[in-house]
Amino acid sequence: MAGITLVGSKVILAVGNFFLLACGFTLISGGMLVLFDSERILLSKLLAAGPFPELTQPYLYYVSIGLALLGLILATAGILGCWASCLHSYWLLSIYFFLVMAVLICECTIYSVVWIWPQCVGLGLDTEALVKILQRNYGVSGQDQFTAAVDLAQTTFNCCGINTANEYDTSLWRLQGLGQPLAIPLTCCILQNPKEINAYLNPMPVNASLCQALEQNRHDGYRHIAGCQDRLDQWYRTHYVAFLGMGLAMVLIEFFVLLSTVLTCTRVYHHNQESKENAQNSAQDSDSGPKDYIIHKRPSSTTHGAYSNETYAMTDSFRQNYKLLDKV
Repeated sequence: MAGITLVGSKVILAVGNFFLLACGFTLISGGMLVLFDSERILLSKLLAAGPFPELTQPYLYYVSIGLALLGLILATAGILGCWASCLHSYWLLSIYFFLVMAVLICECTIYSVVWIWPQCVGLGLDTEALVKILQRNYGVSGQDQFTAAVDLAQTTFNCCGINTANEYDTSLWRLQGLGQPLAIPLTCCILQNPKEINAYLNPMPVNASLCQALEQNRHDGYRHIAGCQDRLDQWYRTHYVAFLGMGLAMVLIEFFVLLSTVLTCTRVYHHNQESKENAQNSAQDSDSGPKDYIIHKRPSSTTHGAYSNETYAMTDSFRQNYKLLDKV
């Protein structure tokens, strides 16, 4: 590090800023893509069934907005870093350093909590709680979003219920006759249009009557038997790993930017000190001017010692040496 010049440190900082800008724009783009992915957003409604059952929007809706805001902050920091790398300003570098440091501390805190205790922030599937919420909210007035999320999961993963289709037998949807004459939702049936967009909103069973049959030997082959818990858990883990991997990459880039900022600050400090010293030396050289010369006249030949009256110049150094000889 000692051999890195000021220009070299600025190049390193510029590379870090480039990666910081890239991360910022990637997060903004990714957040917007997730925000407009309605099915992914809706499916995440089932993740918030445990600690955050009263959220007005699905869980990924808030995560996507948070990612977009974080990307905006990182992009702003990257632009500020590019500006700071072109100037020799301590206060600008300090603002940039503390901004990146604050973002890094917040990210490390969030990622640590998500990694150690994901249920604390609403990640993970609480199967028992989700079954109770399904039996209480599915098909009930005012719970259209949750109902659509369950239908989407059953259509996407070819499943029925959380653990089994029997969970609908004791649900309010069945007990209050909200879905008469259905025994299970149509999205539990094997559909003719599973690949269509929004098929969960307009399910078309292959055979609706046999799908709704209570006898197993009749509805086999016409309805989905397995529950959605395993498929939902796999979907959740895929997004969980992607989230942690992306977070780790951002933390490493921000840590690299902090190191490059510290390196640039030290090089700017040494550069400013050298500039001050050079300015002081130049000022001293200009103030000193040419050396003084003392004009002496030799005594006339008529005086004692018969010296001529020719003049000669003697410098200060010569005068000092001359006085030393006199003393000796």
